[in-house]
Amino acid sequence: MNLRPAEPTVPTPWLPAVVALVVGFGWRMLLVSQTPTAFAYDGFQRWAGRDHLLIQDWLPAAQLWVWAVAQLGGGLVEGRAAMALVSAVAAAMGTLLAQRLAAPRFGEARAVWAGWAFVAASTTPAWTSWGTVFYQESTFLLFLFAAFWAGAAGHLRLGDVLVGALGLVRYEGWVVVAAWAVWRRTPQAAVAAWGPLVWLAIKALGIHGYAASPTDFADWNGLVERFRFAAWWADVGNFGGRLWGSGGVVWFGLGAVALWLHRADPVARLVAFAAVAQLGITLAWIAGLEVATSRMVVVPVVVAAVLGASAVPWALRWRHAGWALLVVLVASVGVQLVEGRDRVRGEARHFRPEAEALEVMLAECPGCRWWVVPRAGLGSRARHDGCEVLQGISTLRAGREFECARWLDEAARPALEAATDGSVRWDADKKAYRVERHLSDAAILPD
Repeated sequence: MNLRPAEPTVPTPWLPAVVALVVGFGWRMLLVSQTPTAFAYDGFQRWAGRDHLLIQDWLPAAQLWVWAVAQLGGGLVEGRAAMALVSAVAAAMGTLLAQRLAAPRFGEARAVWAGWAFVAASTTPAWTSWGTVFYQESTFLLFLFAAFWAGAAGHLRLGDVLVGALGLVRYEGWVVVAAWAVWRRTPQAAVAAWGPLVWLAIKALGIHGYAASPTDFADWNGLVERFRFAAWWADVGNFGGRLWGSGGVVWFGLGAVALWLHRADPVARLVAFAAVAQLGITLAWIAGLEVATSRMVVVPVVVAAVLGASAVPWALRWRHAGWALLVVLVASVGVQLVEGRDRVRGEARHFRPEAEALEVMLAECPGCRWWVVPRAGLGSRARHDGCEVLQGISTLRAGREFECARWLDEAARPALEAATDGSVRWDADKKAYRVERHLSDAAILPD
Protein backbone atom coordinates (compact mmCIF):
# COMPACT_ATOMS: atom_id res chain seq x y z
CA MET A 1 0.00 0.00 0.00
CA ASN A 2 1.27 3.47 -0.92
CA LEU A 3 1.37 5.57 2.27
CA ARG A 4 2.90 8.65 0.61
CA PRO A 5 0.62 11.65 1.19
CA ALA A 6 -1.07 13.09 -1.84
CA GLU A 7 0.45 16.18 -3.41
CA PRO A 8 -1.54 19.23 -2.24
CA THR A 9 -3.49 21.23 -4.73
CA VAL A 10 -1.36 23.83 -6.50
CA PRO A 11 -2.48 27.26 -5.22
CA THR A 12 -2.74 29.22 -8.49
CA PRO A 13 0.86 29.11 -9.79
CA TRP A 14 0.30 32.27 -11.86
CA LEU A 15 -0.73 34.39 -8.88
CA PRO A 16 2.80 35.46 -7.79
CA ALA A 17 3.56 36.56 -11.35
CA VAL A 18 0.35 38.60 -11.50
CA VAL A 19 1.11 40.23 -8.14
CA ALA A 20 4.70 40.99 -9.21
CA LEU A 21 3.36 42.60 -12.40
CA VAL A 22 0.65 44.65 -10.71
CA VAL A 23 2.73 45.76 -7.71
CA GLY A 24 5.82 46.40 -9.81
CA PHE A 25 4.03 48.51 -12.39
CA GLY A 26 1.61 50.21 -10.02
CA TRP A 27 4.22 51.30 -7.50
CA ARG A 28 6.63 52.55 -10.16
CA MET A 29 3.85 54.55 -11.80
CA LEU A 30 3.07 56.08 -8.41
CA LEU A 31 6.73 57.10 -8.17
CA VAL A 32 6.61 58.57 -11.67
CA SER A 33 3.49 60.59 -10.82
CA GLN A 34 5.06 61.89 -7.62
CA THR A 35 8.49 62.54 -9.17
CA PRO A 36 7.94 63.24 -12.87
CA THR A 37 11.47 64.61 -13.32
CA ALA A 38 13.68 61.89 -14.78
CA PHE A 39 17.18 61.35 -13.40
CA ALA A 40 20.67 60.13 -14.34
CA TYR A 41 22.80 60.98 -17.32
CA ASP A 42 22.59 57.93 -19.58
CA GLY A 43 18.84 58.30 -19.32
CA PHE A 44 19.04 61.98 -20.24
CA GLN A 45 21.07 61.08 -23.31
CA ARG A 46 18.56 58.42 -24.34
CA TRP A 47 15.59 60.74 -23.99
CA ALA A 48 17.35 63.54 -25.86
CA GLY A 49 18.00 61.04 -28.67
CA ARG A 50 14.50 59.57 -28.63
CA ASP A 51 14.15 59.83 -32.41
CA HIS A 52 17.11 57.47 -32.85
CA LEU A 53 17.62 53.76 -32.16
CA LEU A 54 21.41 53.99 -31.90
CA ILE A 55 22.73 56.21 -29.12
CA GLN A 56 26.43 56.76 -28.42
CA ASP A 57 28.18 53.36 -28.58
CA TRP A 58 25.44 51.64 -26.58
CA LEU A 59 23.63 48.52 -27.69
CA PRO A 60 20.15 49.40 -29.01
CA ALA A 61 17.59 47.13 -27.36
CA ALA A 62 16.82 49.34 -24.35
CA GLN A 63 16.53 52.38 -26.63
CA LEU A 64 13.82 50.57 -28.58
CA TRP A 65 11.24 51.36 -25.88
CA VAL A 66 12.21 55.05 -25.82
CA TRP A 67 12.13 55.32 -29.60
CA ALA A 68 8.76 53.54 -29.84
CA VAL A 69 7.16 55.89 -27.30
CA ALA A 70 8.50 58.91 -29.18
CA GLN A 71 7.23 57.60 -32.52
CA LEU A 72 3.78 57.20 -30.99
CA GLY A 73 3.84 60.80 -29.81
CA GLY A 74 4.44 60.03 -26.15
CA GLY A 75 6.29 62.32 -23.78
CA LEU A 76 8.62 61.86 -20.85
CA VAL A 77 5.95 60.44 -18.52
CA GLU A 78 4.79 57.95 -21.15
CA GLY A 79 8.41 56.94 -21.72
CA ARG A 80 8.96 56.31 -18.05
CA ALA A 81 5.68 54.38 -17.94
CA ALA A 82 7.02 52.12 -20.70
CA MET A 83 10.16 51.46 -18.65
CA ALA A 84 8.04 50.75 -15.56
CA LEU A 85 6.06 48.21 -17.57
CA VAL A 86 9.21 46.50 -18.85
CA SER A 87 10.47 46.28 -15.26
CA ALA A 88 7.20 44.82 -14.02
CA VAL A 89 7.03 42.20 -16.80
CA ALA A 90 10.64 41.24 -16.01
CA ALA A 91 9.64 40.77 -12.36
CA ALA A 92 6.73 38.56 -13.38
CA MET A 93 9.05 36.43 -15.53
CA GLY A 94 11.40 36.15 -12.56
CA THR A 95 8.67 34.63 -10.41
CA LEU A 96 7.90 32.06 -13.12
CA LEU A 97 11.58 31.17 -13.45
CA ALA A 98 12.03 30.80 -9.68
CA GLN A 99 9.03 28.46 -9.54
CA ARG A 100 10.28 26.48 -12.53
CA LEU A 101 13.65 25.96 -10.83
CA ALA A 102 12.02 24.92 -7.55
CA ALA A 103 9.32 22.60 -8.91
CA PRO A 104 11.41 19.47 -9.72
CA ARG A 105 12.67 19.24 -6.12
CA PHE A 106 9.74 20.58 -4.09
CA GLY A 107 6.70 19.93 -6.29
CA GLU A 108 4.44 22.47 -7.96
CA ALA A 109 2.55 23.37 -4.77
CA ARG A 110 5.56 24.29 -2.68
CA ALA A 111 7.32 25.86 -5.64
CA VAL A 112 4.76 28.67 -5.53
CA TRP A 113 6.58 29.88 -2.42
CA ALA A 114 9.62 30.47 -4.61
CA GLY A 115 7.47 32.79 -6.70
CA TRP A 116 6.31 34.68 -3.62
CA ALA A 117 9.89 35.00 -2.43
CA PHE A 118 10.87 36.56 -5.72
CA VAL A 119 7.95 38.99 -5.51
CA ALA A 120 9.66 40.30 -2.38
CA ALA A 121 13.06 40.35 -4.12
CA SER A 122 11.64 42.25 -7.09
CA THR A 123 10.80 45.21 -4.85
CA THR A 124 14.45 45.81 -3.96
CA PRO A 125 14.85 49.61 -3.82
CA ALA A 126 17.62 49.78 -6.42
CA TRP A 127 15.46 48.09 -9.05
CA THR A 128 12.29 49.89 -7.99
CA SER A 129 13.96 53.26 -8.53
CA TRP A 130 16.18 52.60 -11.57
CA GLY A 131 13.35 50.69 -13.22
CA THR A 132 11.48 53.97 -13.75
CA VAL A 133 14.11 55.64 -15.97
CA PHE A 134 15.79 54.96 -19.30
CA TYR A 135 18.38 52.33 -18.43
CA GLN A 136 19.12 48.81 -19.67
CA GLU A 137 18.81 46.74 -16.48
CA SER A 138 15.13 45.88 -16.77
CA THR A 139 15.38 45.00 -20.45
CA PHE A 140 18.36 42.77 -19.67
CA LEU A 141 16.51 41.01 -16.84
CA LEU A 142 13.40 40.56 -18.98
CA PHE A 143 15.21 38.70 -21.76
CA LEU A 144 17.44 36.80 -19.33
CA PHE A 145 14.56 35.48 -17.26
CA ALA A 146 12.41 34.72 -20.28
CA ALA A 147 15.25 32.83 -21.98
CA PHE A 148 16.13 30.78 -18.91
CA TRP A 149 12.45 30.05 -18.23
CA ALA A 150 12.08 28.82 -21.82
CA GLY A 151 15.16 26.63 -21.40
CA ALA A 152 13.92 25.16 -18.12
CA ALA A 153 10.48 24.53 -19.64
CA GLY A 154 11.98 22.70 -22.62
CA HIS A 155 11.26 25.43 -25.18
CA LEU A 156 14.86 25.46 -26.37
CA ARG A 157 14.34 27.09 -29.77
CA LEU A 158 12.47 29.96 -28.11
CA GLY A 159 15.25 30.17 -25.54
CA ASP A 160 17.84 30.46 -28.31
CA VAL A 161 16.06 33.48 -29.75
CA LEU A 162 15.46 35.16 -26.40
CA VAL A 163 18.99 34.72 -25.10
CA GLY A 164 20.31 36.11 -28.39
CA ALA A 165 18.45 39.35 -27.65
CA LEU A 166 20.74 39.83 -24.64
CA GLY A 167 23.48 40.52 -27.15
CA LEU A 168 21.69 43.75 -28.07
CA VAL A 169 21.07 44.92 -24.50
CA ARG A 170 24.39 44.86 -22.63
CA TYR A 171 27.82 43.62 -23.59
CA GLU A 172 27.70 41.38 -20.50
CA GLY A 173 24.94 39.53 -22.34
CA TRP A 174 27.50 38.18 -24.78
CA VAL A 175 29.00 36.16 -21.91
CA VAL A 176 25.58 34.67 -21.18
CA VAL A 177 25.07 33.86 -24.89
CA ALA A 178 28.39 31.97 -24.87
CA ALA A 179 27.45 30.07 -21.71
CA TRP A 180 24.07 29.17 -23.23
CA ALA A 181 25.77 27.81 -26.37
CA VAL A 182 28.14 25.69 -24.25
CA TRP A 183 25.15 24.27 -22.38
CA ARG A 184 23.17 23.55 -25.53
CA ARG A 185 26.08 21.86 -27.39
CA THR A 186 24.21 21.65 -30.65
CA PRO A 187 24.56 23.49 -33.97
CA GLN A 188 20.94 24.62 -33.61
CA ALA A 189 22.02 26.85 -30.71
CA ALA A 190 23.93 29.02 -33.19
CA VAL A 191 20.67 30.97 -33.47
CA ALA A 192 21.55 32.44 -30.07
CA ALA A 193 24.39 34.39 -31.68
CA TRP A 194 21.97 36.51 -33.69
CA GLY A 195 22.13 39.50 -31.33
CA PRO A 196 25.92 39.88 -31.20
CA LEU A 197 26.10 39.25 -34.96
CA VAL A 198 23.61 42.02 -35.69
CA TRP A 199 25.68 44.44 -33.62
CA LEU A 200 28.94 43.39 -35.27
CA ALA A 201 27.30 43.94 -38.67
CA ILE A 202 26.22 47.44 -37.62
CA LYS A 203 29.77 48.26 -36.54
CA ALA A 204 31.22 46.74 -39.72
CA LEU A 205 29.00 49.06 -41.77
CA GLY A 206 30.46 52.02 -39.91
CA ILE A 207 27.14 53.15 -38.47
CA HIS A 208 27.59 55.42 -35.44
CA GLY A 209 25.14 56.22 -32.68
CA TYR A 210 23.58 59.64 -32.21
CA ALA A 211 25.16 61.82 -29.52
CA ALA A 212 22.87 64.44 -28.03
CA SER A 213 25.86 66.13 -26.39
CA PRO A 214 29.64 66.20 -26.85
CA THR A 215 30.10 64.52 -23.48
CA ASP A 216 32.28 61.41 -23.53
CA PHE A 217 30.13 58.54 -22.24
CA ALA A 218 32.76 55.82 -22.76
CA ASP A 219 33.67 54.53 -19.30
CA TRP A 220 36.80 52.77 -20.53
CA ASN A 221 38.59 55.67 -22.20
CA GLY A 222 41.95 56.34 -20.53
CA LEU A 223 41.34 53.63 -17.94
CA VAL A 224 44.99 52.56 -17.75
CA GLU A 225 46.10 56.12 -17.00
CA ARG A 226 43.23 56.80 -14.60
CA PHE A 227 43.27 53.58 -12.58
CA ARG A 228 44.38 53.85 -8.96
CA PHE A 229 44.14 50.68 -6.91
CA ALA A 230 43.48 52.43 -3.59
CA ALA A 231 40.60 54.46 -5.04
CA TRP A 232 39.16 51.40 -6.79
CA TRP A 233 39.39 49.35 -3.60
CA ALA A 234 37.54 52.06 -1.68
CA ASP A 235 34.81 52.05 -4.34
CA VAL A 236 34.61 48.26 -4.11
CA GLY A 237 34.07 48.64 -0.37
CA ASN A 238 31.27 51.11 -1.10
CA PHE A 239 29.76 48.63 -3.51
CA GLY A 240 29.98 45.91 -0.87
CA GLY A 241 28.00 48.12 1.50
CA ARG A 242 25.36 48.66 -1.17
CA LEU A 243 25.28 44.92 -1.83
CA TRP A 244 24.65 44.27 1.85
CA GLY A 245 22.02 46.98 2.15
CA SER A 246 20.13 45.67 -0.87
CA GLY A 247 19.87 42.17 0.58
CA GLY A 248 22.30 40.90 -2.02
CA VAL A 249 24.37 38.98 0.50
CA VAL A 250 21.26 37.09 1.62
CA TRP A 251 20.21 36.28 -1.94
CA PHE A 252 23.69 35.16 -2.96
CA GLY A 253 23.80 32.97 0.16
CA LEU A 254 20.42 31.43 -0.62
CA GLY A 255 21.57 31.09 -4.22
CA ALA A 256 24.47 28.94 -3.06
CA VAL A 257 22.00 26.73 -1.15
CA ALA A 258 19.77 26.53 -4.21
CA LEU A 259 22.71 25.57 -6.41
CA TRP A 260 23.36 22.64 -4.09
CA LEU A 261 19.69 21.66 -3.94
CA HIS A 262 19.29 21.87 -7.74
CA ARG A 263 22.79 20.64 -8.58
CA ALA A 264 21.43 18.33 -11.28
CA ASP A 265 19.63 21.19 -13.04
CA PRO A 266 21.75 22.82 -15.79
CA VAL A 267 19.53 25.91 -15.93
CA ALA A 268 20.17 26.53 -12.22
CA ARG A 269 23.88 26.47 -13.02
CA LEU A 270 23.30 28.94 -15.86
CA VAL A 271 21.49 31.32 -13.52
CA ALA A 272 24.31 31.01 -10.98
CA PHE A 273 26.88 31.69 -13.68
CA ALA A 274 25.00 34.79 -14.85
CA ALA A 275 24.85 36.17 -11.30
CA VAL A 276 28.52 35.56 -10.50
CA ALA A 277 29.68 36.77 -13.92
CA GLN A 278 27.71 40.00 -13.51
CA LEU A 279 29.26 40.49 -10.08
CA GLY A 280 32.74 40.13 -11.55
CA ILE A 281 31.99 42.43 -14.47
CA THR A 282 30.68 45.03 -12.04
CA LEU A 283 34.05 45.15 -10.30
CA ALA A 284 35.63 46.07 -13.65
CA TRP A 285 32.83 48.56 -14.31
CA ILE A 286 33.60 50.30 -11.00
CA ALA A 287 37.16 50.89 -12.23
CA GLY A 288 35.88 52.51 -15.43
CA LEU A 289 33.23 54.68 -13.78
CA GLU A 290 35.40 55.49 -10.74
CA VAL A 291 32.43 55.26 -8.42
CA ALA A 292 30.04 52.63 -7.04
CA THR A 293 26.37 53.42 -7.60
CA SER A 294 23.10 51.88 -6.43
CA ARG A 295 22.36 50.97 -10.04
CA MET A 296 25.28 48.51 -10.02
CA VAL A 297 23.57 46.15 -7.60
CA VAL A 298 20.41 45.70 -9.68
CA VAL A 299 21.40 42.92 -12.08
CA PRO A 300 23.65 40.78 -9.84
CA VAL A 301 21.26 40.96 -6.88
CA VAL A 302 18.06 40.32 -8.84
CA VAL A 303 19.58 37.42 -10.81
CA ALA A 304 20.93 35.90 -7.58
CA ALA A 305 17.48 36.40 -6.05
CA VAL A 306 15.82 34.22 -8.71
CA LEU A 307 18.10 31.35 -7.78
CA GLY A 308 17.90 32.11 -4.07
CA ALA A 309 14.10 32.26 -4.16
CA SER A 310 14.01 28.76 -5.59
CA ALA A 311 15.55 27.51 -2.31
CA VAL A 312 12.94 29.18 -0.10
CA PRO A 313 10.44 26.22 -0.21
CA TRP A 314 13.13 24.19 1.56
CA ALA A 315 12.31 26.17 4.74
CA LEU A 316 8.75 24.84 4.73
CA ARG A 317 9.87 21.54 6.22
CA TRP A 318 9.82 23.24 9.63
CA ARG A 319 6.54 23.61 11.49
CA HIS A 320 4.85 27.00 11.17
CA ALA A 321 7.61 28.08 8.76
CA GLY A 322 5.01 29.12 6.21
CA TRP A 323 3.45 31.76 8.48
CA ALA A 324 6.84 33.08 9.54
CA LEU A 325 7.96 33.24 5.92
CA LEU A 326 4.79 35.08 4.92
CA VAL A 327 5.35 37.72 7.60
CA VAL A 328 8.98 38.21 6.54
CA LEU A 329 8.09 38.54 2.85
CA VAL A 330 5.24 41.01 3.41
CA ALA A 331 7.33 43.13 5.77
CA SER A 332 10.21 43.06 3.32
CA VAL A 333 8.00 44.29 0.48
CA GLY A 334 6.64 47.16 2.56
CA VAL A 335 10.05 48.35 3.78
CA GLN A 336 11.66 48.08 0.36
CA LEU A 337 8.92 49.93 -1.48
CA VAL A 338 9.16 52.88 0.90
CA GLU A 339 12.96 52.91 0.59
CA GLY A 340 12.64 52.80 -3.20
CA ARG A 341 10.33 55.82 -3.09
CA ASP A 342 12.86 57.72 -0.97
CA ARG A 343 15.64 56.79 -3.39
CA VAL A 344 13.72 58.12 -6.40
CA ARG A 345 13.07 61.38 -4.57
CA GLY A 346 16.74 61.60 -3.61
CA GLU A 347 17.93 61.01 -7.16
CA ALA A 348 15.53 63.59 -8.58
CA ARG A 349 16.64 66.10 -5.95
CA HIS A 350 20.10 66.27 -7.58
CA PHE A 351 18.49 67.88 -10.62
CA ARG A 352 16.14 70.30 -8.88
CA PRO A 353 18.04 73.43 -10.06
CA GLU A 354 17.49 72.52 -13.70
CA ALA A 355 13.87 71.56 -13.04
CA GLU A 356 13.22 74.92 -11.36
CA ALA A 357 15.00 76.79 -14.17
CA LEU A 358 12.92 74.93 -16.74
CA GLU A 359 9.72 75.90 -14.96
CA VAL A 360 10.67 79.58 -15.11
CA MET A 361 11.83 79.32 -18.74
CA LEU A 362 8.52 77.87 -19.86
CA ALA A 363 6.50 80.34 -17.79
CA GLU A 364 8.51 83.42 -18.88
CA CYS A 365 8.55 82.58 -22.57
CA PRO A 366 7.56 79.09 -23.77
CA GLY A 367 8.65 79.78 -27.33
CA CYS A 368 11.96 81.45 -26.55
CA ARG A 369 15.38 80.35 -27.67
CA TRP A 370 17.71 80.36 -24.65
CA TRP A 371 21.43 80.85 -24.06
CA VAL A 372 22.42 78.38 -21.32
CA VAL A 373 25.57 78.61 -19.23
CA PRO A 374 25.15 75.44 -17.15
CA ARG A 375 26.53 74.23 -13.89
CA ALA A 376 29.30 71.71 -14.62
CA GLY A 377 31.39 69.01 -13.01
CA LEU A 378 28.37 66.79 -12.36
CA GLY A 379 27.97 63.04 -12.31
CA SER A 380 30.56 60.28 -12.53
CA ARG A 381 34.10 61.51 -13.25
CA ALA A 382 32.63 65.06 -13.23
CA ARG A 383 31.88 64.68 -16.94
CA HIS A 384 28.35 66.05 -17.08
CA ASP A 385 26.56 69.39 -16.96
CA GLY A 386 23.20 71.10 -16.67
CA CYS A 387 22.59 71.22 -20.42
CA GLU A 388 22.37 67.43 -20.45
CA VAL A 389 19.87 67.64 -17.62
CA LEU A 390 17.67 70.20 -19.42
CA GLN A 391 17.47 67.95 -22.48
CA GLY A 392 16.75 64.91 -20.35
CA ILE A 393 13.83 66.35 -18.37
CA SER A 394 12.03 68.23 -21.13
CA THR A 395 11.41 68.42 -24.86
CA LEU A 396 14.04 71.16 -25.29
CA ARG A 397 17.00 70.32 -27.51
CA ALA A 398 20.37 71.96 -27.87
CA GLY A 399 20.75 73.76 -31.17
CA ARG A 400 17.00 74.32 -31.41
CA GLU A 401 15.28 75.63 -28.28
CA PHE A 402 18.55 76.50 -26.55
CA GLU A 403 22.26 76.88 -27.14
CA CYS A 404 24.67 75.41 -24.60
CA ALA A 405 27.66 77.72 -24.16
CA ARG A 406 29.78 74.91 -22.77
CA TRP A 407 29.33 72.79 -25.89
CA LEU A 408 30.30 75.45 -28.44
CA ASP A 409 33.57 76.69 -29.85
CA GLU A 410 34.54 80.01 -28.35
CA ALA A 411 34.52 81.70 -31.74
CA ALA A 412 30.91 80.66 -32.42
CA ARG A 413 29.50 81.82 -29.09
CA PRO A 414 28.94 85.59 -29.64
CA ALA A 415 26.79 85.20 -32.74
CA LEU A 416 24.74 82.37 -31.31
CA GLU A 417 24.20 84.16 -28.00
CA ALA A 418 23.03 87.27 -29.87
CA ALA A 419 20.40 85.18 -31.67
CA THR A 420 18.76 84.01 -28.45
CA ASP A 421 15.81 85.55 -26.59
CA GLY A 422 17.07 85.05 -23.05
CA SER A 423 19.74 83.52 -20.91
CA VAL A 424 19.94 80.84 -18.22
CA ARG A 425 23.12 81.16 -16.19
CA TRP A 426 24.28 79.11 -13.22
CA ASP A 427 24.99 81.20 -10.14
CA ALA A 428 27.37 79.15 -8.02
CA ASP A 429 27.03 81.46 -5.02
CA LYS A 430 23.24 81.25 -4.91
CA LYS A 431 23.25 77.61 -6.11
CA ALA A 432 20.50 78.47 -8.56
CA TYR A 433 20.05 79.54 -12.16
CA ARG A 434 19.50 83.15 -13.12
CA VAL A 435 16.83 83.17 -15.84
CA GLU A 436 16.64 86.44 -17.80
CA ARG A 437 14.60 87.62 -20.75
CA HIS A 438 16.51 90.06 -22.87
CA LEU A 439 15.45 93.67 -22.04
CA SER A 440 13.53 92.50 -18.97
CA ASP A 441 14.08 92.11 -15.26
CA ALA A 442 16.01 89.10 -14.05
CA ALA A 443 14.41 86.29 -12.17
CA ILE A 444 16.67 84.54 -9.66
CA LEU A 445 15.52 81.11 -8.62
CA PRO A 446 15.41 80.31 -4.88
CA ASP A 447 18.05 78.15 -3.29
